[in-house]
Amino acid sequence: MYPVPDGDTGTNMLHTMRSAVKFAHQAESTLAAVSAAAAHGALMGARGNSGVILSQILRGLKETLAASTGFGTKELQKAVNRARIHAHDAVTAPAPGTILTVTAAIEDAAADNSGDIAAMLRRIVTAAGAAVKRTQDENPTNKAAGVVDAGARGLELLFLGALEHVTGRHTASAPTAVGSVTSSAAATPAVHAHAEGVASWKGAYDVQFLVEDPSRPVVDVRREMERFGADCVLVVGDESVMKVHVHTLQPDQILRIGLTTGRVADVVVEDLDAMTVEHARATGIVVEAPTRSARRATTVGVLAIVPGDGFANVAESLGAVSMRGGATMNPSTEEILAGIREANARHVIVLPNDKNVILAAQSAAKLAEAEVTVIPTRNVGQGMAALVAFDPNKDPQIVVEEMREVAERAHGIEVTRAIRATRIDAQDVKEGEAIALLDGRLVAHGEDDVSVLVDAAKKLSDAEVFTLYSGADVDESRVEYAAQRLRASCPRAAVEVVAGGQQHYAFIVAAE
Repeated sequence: MYPVPDGDTGTNMLHTMRSAVKFAHQAESTLAAVSAAAAHGALMGARGNSGVILSQILRGLKETLAASTGFGTKELQKAVNRARIHAHDAVTAPAPGTILTVTAAIEDAAADNSGDIAAMLRRIVTAAGAAVKRTQDENPTNKAAGVVDAGARGLELLFLGALEHVTGRHTASAPTAVGSVTSSAAATPAVHAHAEGVASWKGAYDVQFLVEDPSRPVVDVRREMERFGADCVLVVGDESVMKVHVHTLQPDQILRIGLTTGRVADVVVEDLDAMTVEHARATGIVVEAPTRSARRATTVGVLAIVPGDGFANVAESLGAVSMRGGATMNPSTEEILAGIREANARHVIVLPNDKNVILAAQSAAKLAEAEVTVIPTRNVGQGMAALVAFDPNKDPQIVVEEMREVAERAHGIEVTRAIRATRIDAQDVKEGEAIALLDGRLVAHGEDDVSVLVDAAKKLSDAEVFTLYSGADVDESRVEYAAQRLRASCPRAAVEVVAGGQQHYAFIVAAE
């Protein structure tokens, strides 16, 4: 949302495509295998809404080529049709003037399958270019900022690249002002899951083996290993072969479970602590593995995606597993999936706490081995309020209902500075002005960030508690001044202060 620094769409799409290409290069050189690998890689590396939607577009290609030996106009026509369907299905409330606009336009262009594939691609690229231009007028936010949609432009460029590959000629593409908001800070996502081969807890082992012609269903073996308390459980395959890869403190017990389904082969048992030490010796990079006692999966757990260390400390004190994310650092589907595993529960509740993380969280939920419920919290204020209601001793469905109810009642105020001049929510904002967003809508702006914070808080006359989370670059005297102003302006509400540690946002308030 303009003019707030947000997860960069171009970067998100780049990460997604890099993952798709990486998986495709590892596949067998057939249309079906490469397209399936690319679609899987895109989903696993998807970042932000644009990345998740892009992964669904590649899913359409995978489904089209699953049984194809050639790729012509009919296959392309079917692929863009499937892409449009999956892309729209991925979004609960499709908005005009977005990447979805382009998926519809290219489907219409592909309805004419006359000529060769180069001719069809030219029609698609022409239609995509026109659709990209329309996103500036169709989307009010893009129109106010004077830009086209970045996701739409990214998809146009992918088809332009396909055309250039088919024809062998470079096609000039004029520079376009796109609506991907950037900030001076590099959008470098932190790694939230342990690297391959790194111990999930002290003293653990990495266990891998194969079982040919397994006598038990893969899903049953996976569930038994999870119930036993193994970590990072990966059990895949079919009736012909089953592959097992888990982390555990008791490798003999994992092998015992494997033997119940057939004869194990290619057994590998490695000391993860020793592997970590060797990795540090070879690279100079020390990876700290958390010390945890061996434990069985709990009944219900929470994964909270939060923007700073202070938020993480609060989330963990309330019983959640925390992961860094939010504006400028949208975690990928794969990272969220690793966080779900880290929660080590049979039912995991995910709090995305950012509108651009919701789709990736929902995609991870579909891939997870545990039961997962995504409560679509659109800001961290809602998420932190929901966490207060988390009670791991209750039935998971009751926990979900109670947390969802609290989240829906809660409000979030975010105070940052505009990175460009624009008009939004019927207000003219100058570059560099402090702006306050209340549940995602601009409600106040001005030179002083504390004043706009107070103006936004006054709109919540029924709030009983304000939890003020201070940003990483805000000094203590400024934080105390903001708290005093809040208490004076909203005397009915209690004001609590926590060092949130978030970047880009001077203040974030959770209001209940």
